[in-house]
Amino acid sequence: MKKILYGTTALVASGMMAGAALAADPISLKINGFYDATLVIHDDDAAGTGDSAVKQDVEININGSTVLDSGVTVGAQIEFKEPVGGSGLGNEEAFAYIEGSMGRGEIGSTDNAAYKMSYAAPYVTDAHGVDTPIFWHISRFSARTTTRITMSGDANKVTYFTPRMTGFQLGMSYTPSNDGAGAAGAFGAVAPGLGFVDPAIGSGQRTAFGARGDANGGVEDIIELGASYVGEFSNIGIKLSAGYAWGDHESFGLTAAGLGIANPIGDDPEAWHLGANFTSMGWTLGGAYYGSDGLVAGAPGTLFRDDRGEEAWNVGVTYATGPWQAGIAYMNSDQEGTRGAPGESELQLVDIGAQYKLGPGVAISADLTFADDEIPGAAGTALSPSNIEDKALALTLMLDF
Repeated sequence: MKKILYGTTALVASGMMAGAALAADPISLKINGFYDATLVIHDDDAAGTGDSAVKQDVEININGSTVLDSGVTVGAQIEFKEPVGGSGLGNEEAFAYIEGSMGRGEIGSTDNAAYKMSYAAPYVTDAHGVDTPIFWHISRFSARTTTRITMSGDANKVTYFTPRMTGFQLGMSYTPSNDGAGAAGAFGAVAPGLGFVDPAIGSGQRTAFGARGDANGGVEDIIELGASYVGEFSNIGIKLSAGYAWGDHESFGLTAAGLGIANPIGDDPEAWHLGANFTSMGWTLGGAYYGSDGLVAGAPGTLFRDDRGEEAWNVGVTYATGPWQAGIAYMNSDQEGTRGAPGESELQLVDIGAQYKLGPGVAISADLTFADDEIPGAAGTALSPSNIEDKALALTLMLDF
């Protein structure tokens, strides 16, 4: 498989760079990004939770590109981001790209092709929603919060997108390893594919010297495929997406003899996605479905399941006219239980909101959010009960620059 990948990558790169000469102009840099801040008043069932909060999220992108004499565009993007409630900016993504008539190639730490090509329930407001929103306010998540494929996270990868022809486009990413939590960390502390792995840590991601380790308990040789269609029929805008991903589990550490420790998940991981958006006269209706198997760890050393299957779906509708936008969205996410507990974990999210654009790059919004997180009764404790509900009102200022 790797030989095929190497050959394909070389052909794509040579095709996009064919006839390239020296750049007419040097690479020029641009800075853009956003700043979002929200005041939240909410009621959460979990013990020890407050009834208000101020949260912020900052992202700064440095982009540089040039157009070669052949017409091929070559560039790079470095993304700095402060986590919600954090206190400092850190590198989240850094990648380079080549784009021409043969398509677009990317290399570096960034989202995979299936993720970038996917559609889901529309964002009710720019900072809130039910699928990978910037802000959410419940104190616990026991199931995934996106219907997009995230098996490789932001780990270093190579990606190719075909040109869009008659509305259709294909994409493929290859990631050597996502370096999930393994022998170096507590079991299940970071479930491979659920979180976005920090590219600044872990072998095989941003390491400039040495060899990539393959006994970190993560997933290696990840292939993520995406397909999308963008078109129009009877004045209705149509956007469709599909994705599929698979990989191989790494060993879960090494013995003193240098032998690999078997990963507690027996089956190789796979994940799939379907999504759609339809637009007409200011209305947008959209939704998505996701499933995975062999991706999230179960309980080692038991007679029960060694992995937890996932299912998630969402649907939403928004209406925009002039500077106004309003909408409602719902998401349901399930994850099989672990340690032999009956039942499954379930997360439900609802967002009702409205947004008003004060001017270019400046908007305000109000969102009512409702969330319910439930885990199997046997796993509940006084500090983390089997069921947690959260109701919140969020007033948000959004700045784009």
